[in-house]
Amino acid sequence: MNYKLLVLILLLQMPFGGYAQIETSKDSVNSPLKVPHKDIKEQVLQTAREHLVNSDFPGSWPMFGTDFRMKIGGYLKADFVYDIDGTLDKTQFLMSTIPVEGQPEYDNEGYISFFAKETRVNIDLRRFTENELPLQLFIEGDFFSDGNNFRLRHAYITAGDFILGQTWTTLSFLESMAFMIDFAAGDALFGGRSAQIRYQKQLTDKLKLAVGLEYLSSLGIENPDNLDGQASIQLPLLALRFDYRWKTGVLFLGSSIAQLRWDGGSTGPKDQTLQWAGVIAGRQYLGENNYFTFNFSYGNAYGENIIAFAGSNANAVLTPEGTLEPMLAKSIMTGFMHRWTPKLESNLNYAYGWLDAPASRADYALKRGGIGHLNLIYKFGKNFSIGAEYMWGAQRTNNDAYGNAGRFQSMAKFDF
Repeated sequence: MNYKLLVLILLLQMPFGGYAQIETSKDSVNSPLKVPHKDIKEQVLQTAREHLVNSDFPGSWPMFGTDFRMKIGGYLKADFVYDIDGTLDKTQFLMSTIPVEGQPEYDNEGYISFFAKETRVNIDLRRFTENELPLQLFIEGDFFSDGNNFRLRHAYITAGDFILGQTWTTLSFLESMAFMIDFAAGDALFGGRSAQIRYQKQLTDKLKLAVGLEYLSSLGIENPDNLDGQASIQLPLLALRFDYRWKTGVLFLGSSIAQLRWDGGSTGPKDQTLQWAGVIAGRQYLGENNYFTFNFSYGNAYGENIIAFAGSNANAVLTPEGTLEPMLAKSIMTGFMHRWTPKLESNLNYAYGWLDAPASRADYALKRGGIGHLNLIYKFGKNFSIGAEYMWGAQRTNNDAYGNAGRFQSMAKFDF
């Protein structure tokens, strides 16, 4: 595919965008269900203009001598795991870490694991000045890495309606999940984090458009024959999204396209193929104490964008002839929350992902699988909560080997 043809496809993609997060003062006043920030694990990304509709910035203090205010936030979370079937990751329950028949780990026994590495800290800096461009700077990191080293999660600037830096991708619909204790929440969520430039614009009281140019940090090409060359990037990913938000719910629609490319230099093959994907997701409240969520994605050469397949070279396979063979990927996720009392709630989530992989892919690479979460959360107040969660899951690999596993996890969490 040449440069001009790809640009034409990008332009043709424009009318089919997707739904992005909206904040409307009208709905915020009329119904507390409209803004579910307290019900999601991650913050809903907004532009500076949306954040600075008013000067309400709880917990912040003035930076004297400037027109900025700053807040330090985050949470401390201690987790306690009992793994029943010896999955390969002691800190998160991933489909790809469930041992399958034929692997030496298949007969693993259970174990315990205690850790606090999900703990995170952020700095939020905002400017409240009339007749000035609204500005916000946000930096956040956690310790979810080998050796509990600090790891950058978000680092972005919002200026007016623009977002510039590293944060959730345009098609990461965080409100389409119920709360999960497991760090691998949303194993079949379509999304992740990337460096990007995004424009978000409120079109009406209920409808918002988002357009993003994003960097593909992982091209996900498997090279089983060790041909010369490497995956490379010539063009950014283009994502389009719409949110339609009403008093008790939200619907997201999104689509994206990008170029997947192999550069073999002077001795290896050269080829490229088109990535494309579509996502539909949402959340609907049923009264004040219940809501359900859903997220469905479908795309070609896009397996790496489903969190369960991330890092497994799930976009395409480089054939012995030097051509890229893209893989069709699908995922579905649904959730439900019920609040038993003002302080006690339960969340149920189930996610399933498929990858139409060629036979040439690695034998024990994840082909399809599902993960379920069921928890009980008790909130002592606005800052402190405890909870317990049971997880179950299964995976089938490219050679049709099968495995399943279960895990218990409890937590104590303090938000600040």
